[in-house]
Parts: sequence; structure tokens; C-alpha cells
Amino acid sequence: MVHIRPEIAALHGYTPGHQPSEGGWIKLNTNESPAVAPGVLTRLREAVTEDVRLYPNPVSQELRERLADRHRVTPEHIFVGNGSDDVLNLIIRAVCGPEARVVAPHPSYSLYPVLAEIQGARMVHCPLGPGFELPVRQLAAARGAVTFVASPNNPAGTHYGADELRWLAERTNLLVIDEAYVEFASSDRIDLARTLPNVCVTRSFSKAFGLAGIRLGYAVGDPEFIDVLHRVKDSYNVSRLAQVAGVVACDEIAWAEAHWEATRVRRDAFAEELRGRFDLQVYPSEANFVFVECAPHDAGVVQRELANHRILVRRFAEEPRHANALRVSIGSDAEMRTLLEVLGEILAVGPVRNGED
Repeated sequence: MVHIRPEIAALHGYTPGHQPSEGGWIKLNTNESPAVAPGVLTRLREAVTEDVRLYPNPVSQELRERLADRHRVTPEHIFVGNGSDDVLNLIIRAVCGPEARVVAPHPSYSLYPVLAEIQGARMVHCPLGPGFELPVRQLAAARGAVTFVASPNNPAGTHYGADELRWLAERTNLLVIDEAYVEFASSDRIDLARTLPNVCVTRSFSKAFGLAGIRLGYAVGDPEFIDVLHRVKDSYNVSRLAQVAGVVACDEIAWAEAHWEATRVRRDAFAEELRGRFDLQVYPSEANFVFVECAPHDAGVVQRELANHRILVRRFAEEPRHANALRVSIGSDAEMRTLLEVLGEILAVGPVRNGED
């Protein structure tokens, strides 16, 4: 038998949303984009040449320069990773030794505790308020080596204010603001990363740019901290094709901004349909998804009935406060129309509960 570290032997890994192997599904369970910029696809096809035999630029320099221009910083403020998950992992690797505290609100991104446990760090959860309010005092009192705040948060899409995040940053070692969904929000918190040396903002190309299959993310932070991330990263952590896709996505920003606005419009219209037509509670969202309390219906039954119509949504059955809620990604116009039609059929018979046909 191979000896495994005890904490790894006991580890429960991250559970991703269901990824069906066959086509024909409407996937509204993993917050993927329903579209990608046409220019990105064209350039990727052109980039598949014999050059793939060569290693990529080890620090994604051209992409760093594009991102620096976008965020009005220098390239030294930018770190590019193999998805934002890679960036989160490297942050913990750089900052946390055994038994260090990793602090985050709860519920939030369920990868945070997995990454902490892999490093041998200790995860500390601070419960969000009933409306997903940020418990800034509890987060500060937990005295984390790293404090993660996803804004907009997952699973509700709650966006947190700059003042409360600045207050928290002034009272913690390192504040990481996870902005995986921020392009669908009304504002961002990049300015905190520009002005405070212990704030790092992470971003993803998966949702906003439709590049989830490419795996590309980045961090904006103080140059000294960004240099540390470069020292602890893998040798060539971002592929040639991912770097190409990222550069072209930055050049296609006009397409992206129109896509973000269209998603916001669909999100708000869908939420109003759920409230007005089905009398369901929908939390205010500034992400590319909505979080819906299903009472008086059983969320598990609704999820199963939707799957019978080849529509996938996400349920967090392990969360006691929200076990009867569903998170629904915002897909294309056609996908959202189909979802509403099917929901109308499922809910038309009255309260849908477990054990009922």
C-alpha cells in the first residue's frame, strides 16, 4: 500500500456539476456561457500549427500586458493561471503553512475548503446572514492567513460593497476577492487591488468570455505578491492555446460587453417570471445565475423533473438552510424560454412534492 497523508486520505474532493457525455442537454447547472466570441474561435483554429510542439511563454506575457491595459495597472500587477482555481490554489500554497487559517463566508465556493485541506491549513467558515449579508466582523475576528470573499457570491449572486471589503482588508492578512462573476455585476472592486497591498482580486475567463473549456484565469494584486505567485507556480502553467484565446478575448471586448448586458437583461427578466408567474422567492443576483427557493415545491423533485426533460440545474442538498433551493444559470434566449415552458408544465399541477407523480 502507498502511504497517503492522513488529511488527504480523509479528504472529500470538490464535486463539480454534472457534465453529460452526450449532447442534447440544456446545461444550466455550472454557470457556463451560452456563447463565445466568434473571433476567438477563428484565432484558435489558426493557432493550431506545428508551434504546439513548443512550450508557451512561461508567464503569459502578452496576455498580462492586455489585462494590465484593461485594468489600468502594470503587467507586474497581473498573474495568469490555468483557470482561476489554479490561482486560488497558488495563493494558498504561497501563504498558508500547516494549521494556518483559511477564512471564508458560508455558503460560498466549495473549492476553498478543499484547497485549504490539501495544504494542511484549517478552514474557518463564517455564516452569511439570512439575505446572504457579509459577516465582516466575524471574518475579521477569525484572523485568517487568507480570507476569501466571492463577490458576487455563489450560490446567490450577492455583490458586496467596496467600503465593507476595504474595512475587512484593513483587519486581515490577505483578502482575496473572487470576482469570477463580476462582469455581470454593476461594478467591480479592482480599485482595492490597485490601492491596498494586501488585496488580491481573482478573475475567470470561463463565465464572462465563454472559455470554460480552455481553463484561464488571472489575479490582480500588488507586484510583490504577484512575484510570489510566479515563484510558486508550475513551470508552464498556461498553454499556448489558452494564451491565444485570452489575448483575442481581450481584443473582442465590445462583443463581450454586449454579451454581458444581454445576460443581465435575461437574468432579470427570468427572475421576474419566477416571482410573478410562479410566486417563487428569488434572491437578488448580480451574477450569471439566480438562486431560487422552491417552496411550496420540493426542489429535488423539480430538479429531477427538469432532468427528465434534459434540463440541468444545480441543487445544494448538503446546505441545510438552502436545501430546498435551486441555482439556475442564465443560458441563451431559447434555453430560458424552454426552461420556463417546462417549469410551467411541472408546476401547473400544484405543489410538487417528494413521492408525488
